[in-house]
Amino acid sequence: MAYSILRMTACAVVAWLICAASVSAQECAATPAEAWRLAQVAVASGDAGAVMLRLSPEYRTRNSVESAVGASMVAELSGLAGELSSTPGASAKAKAAEKRLLAELDALLKKYKAPTIAEIGTPRMMRVSEPEVLARFAPIDHVRFAREIEVFFAKVETASKEAGVTGESPTLDELVVGGGDLSAALTEIAGDGDSAKASASAQTILFKKLGGCWLVDGRQP
Repeated sequence: MAYSILRMTACAVVAWLICAASVSAQECAATPAEAWRLAQVAVASGDAGAVMLRLSPEYRTRNSVESAVGASMVAELSGLAGELSSTPGASAKAKAAEKRLLAELDALLKKYKAPTIAEIGTPRMMRVSEPEVLARFAPIDHVRFAREIEVFFAKVETASKEAGVTGESPTLDELVVGGGDLSAALTEIAGDGDSAKASASAQTILFKKLGGCWLVDGRQP
């Protein structure tokens, strides 16, 4: 237990240093409202890495875990082929594509020294918030990982169409607001020191100031 706590503390320090360097190399948000605007600009750029740079280290980690788990779930085409496919004989094609995609996803996770999908464990959606899973994802290069996982999602979308499976593709604004509305106006901004929160439609958005710059730190329903 003591080792785990020390490891998580070390990871947090490394993540903070990475964040400070990243923010210093780009436009610094002087207020939570400016952090919100810059997150919108990053999403509009279509660059997942740029979006990650607008998030706190902890929020980047959470998003990387959720992206990995989400990628594994959308890559499981064969289970959907029977119900959602509109192409005859799509089941075999979907199974082949699924096997290839899941192997590619695990290879990507290993490249960043993150746990594979099997190592994350089950039930996957419940495991995304487990401290040991977050600790293993914390040190990775979240900016580069985000860009590569977006490429992977595009491959899944192509494979889905070829197998006749239809579904919704993830969008970059989900990195910031989940299922919320990134275009919503930020209201009721309140903060104390280096932390703040504000309302964005039906969501509460959290902010954190690191190195003098405000970053999006999470969301609440």
